Amino acid sequence: MSTDLTRALKAMGYTDAGVPALAESFPPAVVEYLQDFRTQEVRDIVETLLYIYIAQNSSSSRGEGQGVIEQSCYAYTSGPLFVLAQVGLIESASWHGTTVIKATPAGEAIARPLMEARIRALDIQGLAHEIHGVVPALLAGTVKGSYVNKTFPSSLPRTEETFVSFLLNNNSALFEECEQFASRLKAAGCAVLAHAYDLDGLGAGGVVYTFPPEFAYILKGMLEAVDPGAREHYDMLLESFHSTFTVLRYLSCGEDYDRIRASSAHRRELSRVLGLLADSIYVLEQVPQDDGVDLARFIIRDRDLYDAHLRDLGRALMTDVAEKIVIDRPAPAAEPPAPTMEVPATPGEAEAATSVPPAEEEAETEEDGWDDAVFADDEEEEAPPPPPAPRRIVAPRPAPEPVAEPPRPGGLDIFLGHAQGGHRVNWSPGRLNNGHMIILGGSGAGKTETIRCIASELAAQAMPVVLIDFHGDMAASTGSIRSYKIREGGEYFFNPLELDPAIDEITPLRATSDFVDAISINFPTLGIQQRRKIKNIIKDCYRMSGITGNTATWTRVLDFDDIEGEIMSCEDEAIPAYLEDIFDYKLFSGEEKISLPTILSGGITHINLNALPENLRYLFADLFLRRIYYTLQATGEIPRGAGDEREKFRLFVIVDEAKLLVSQKSGSKTAIKAVLNKYATEMRKFGVSLILASQLIAHFNEEILANIAVKFCMRAENKKQAQENAKFFEVSEKDLLNFQPGEGILIIGSEKMNVRIVPTSGRKV
Repeated sequence: MSTDLTRALKAMGYTDAGVPALAESFPPAVVEYLQDFRTQEVRDIVETLLYIYIAQNSSSSRGEGQGVIEQSCYAYTSGPLFVLAQVGLIESASWHGTTVIKATPAGEAIARPLMEARIRALDIQGLAHEIHGVVPALLAGTVKGSYVNKTFPSSLPRTEETFVSFLLNNNSALFEECEQFASRLKAAGCAVLAHAYDLDGLGAGGVVYTFPPEFAYILKGMLEAVDPGAREHYDMLLESFHSTFTVLRYLSCGEDYDRIRASSAHRRELSRVLGLLADSIYVLEQVPQDDGVDLARFIIRDRDLYDAHLRDLGRALMTDVAEKIVIDRPAPAAEPPAPTMEVPATPGEAEAATSVPPAEEEAETEEDGWDDAVFADDEEEEAPPPPPAPRRIVAPRPAPEPVAEPPRPGGLDIFLGHAQGGHRVNWSPGRLNNGHMIILGGSGAGKTETIRCIASELAAQAMPVVLIDFHGDMAASTGSIRSYKIREGGEYFFNPLELDPAIDEITPLRATSDFVDAISINFPTLGIQQRRKIKNIIKDCYRMSGITGNTATWTRVLDFDDIEGEIMSCEDEAIPAYLEDIFDYKLFSGEEKISLPTILSGGITHINLNALPENLRYLFADLFLRRIYYTLQATGEIPRGAGDEREKFRLFVIVDEAKLLVSQKSGSKTAIKAVLNKYATEMRKFGVSLILASQLIAHFNEEILANIAVKFCMRAENKKQAQENAKFFEVSEKDLLNFQPGEGILIIGSEKMNVRIVPTSGRKV
């Protein structure tokens, strides 16, 4: 048995007792092949196989596991896919010009026991904490039949064709809880995010949570163990869902759309529903079908009444189901009410699990208006504000002092500002599914001041913060801050090709691949052959420096001046032309190396890149974020179930103009993913919180948005910007155009509210 394979399986979380049996599922030829790889590389290979095994369910409307599009594979630009293909564990095919990858029978034979062991290790009670007990049953139900394709959307469904959109339309709060639970399953390695690609249709769809084939029946057994009563009505419950959903879908879409199979259960349900719709339809004669069972035809008499009846039926069904399965768990310990949840309930939303204050009021009243406080936004290039809409003038009132609240034991509450009713609004990242946030808004909206406030609040609570600043204006004006200005001939640098024996994740091959990946992203016209030549040059430089795969050699330093000499003497003249700016600016060499341990020790670290040419700014930021990721990866994952919220975070990374570090179209055929796409989903489990700022929601694709718990949208700079952002946040364009600096729409999980940030000048230090 391969020692590295055993270590890799243990590092993946499998128990010591279970590892030998799991390792036996690997054929001898595969074990022998893997002996040439390091433990971390073996882990990456096995995790990639599991990803493909799960994600291949996303690529068929029939839910038959036809494959996953290559662009979905998180590691498709590096070695694991090549290795898996070499040993015959995956295969690829072309569908309508798109490469689709699928696990071979040999690959499935390895992945299946690994996946079953991972699912059986789930702590259902822990995962379902603060989530309605019916949610696991509902999610298991989504993989019961092919009609839902063994997936669950990572964002709101765009069609009316699936059970999950039916769930959303009839109980949006329950849908949100299902989505949260799916995200937690992903974090536990029992689901993945993949691009839905219908091999029978036109191509790629949105990003979906995809589950392995074993998920439903294993989860069913686990639910029965948690709640003995589930055994009696689990199958009946899911059949009721299937039957009622199918009938309602048939009724709402008409007889020519996806004709239902007329089982006796369907027939009874159809008769019941037709009776409830009697005042809005004309029932016609029974028409014999191919299976010999008659189905009723009907004509809609009153469309509005008919639609209202269907909505009522759906809501009644969801209410009935939500009462049937409750996982027994201890009542949570009493604690002070969470300050971030102090939002008044909205009339008419009683069925929702969270309250959503109205965001589209035409006029600001004395009861819900904000106090007139000055919000400094002169740090940004001010754009002329749009003409304000007529508003009723409200007499100004003195701004209230922010009321300091006693800190929660073990809590992490970051004060943002006030809701319209004057309620204090905190961001508590440790209470959410992840600690990531996006901040949107045009010039002069107050993004930079908001970033400063958040950074200062985090630093005040001894949390380490790093600001990746492309324009040089993000540094807080008060408080302790370490500032590194990266410029031509400057003293500060970091070397992306430097190795550390304590960080075995960064091998010479990994460092070389990442460097060339980053070069390729920032110089997209660089050809494949030119990339290969750059890789070979760097490999030769490592070898000449005496640096090999042996960690004992990693204390030696690969000087960038050596690489410069080799690159500039390359016979391909295009390569020096691309890279000469890197060497002219001495981007990765200098007098004082930026210390990551110092950054992680606490306080605010400001990486000022505004003195560099634009393409070098993004290259430096890209490689610096990769180094942060690998450094924290080497420290291990944050222990699950950590009681202290502060222990969940090792570093808060704030990036302005984040669109430049994101792949704009995650479904495109580009062969390389930008750094945030590659690592945003993984950084959370190593304790990194990303706070990303940009102008438009469209700058972040679904792959990123699916992993962002908090979204804040501030004033739009123009009508086009307002149109794009308003659609996502479900507010009026006028609201986004008329916001004052510092005002915006805040979404925390499933909660939405109007918030005004309290600027640094209005905060007590």
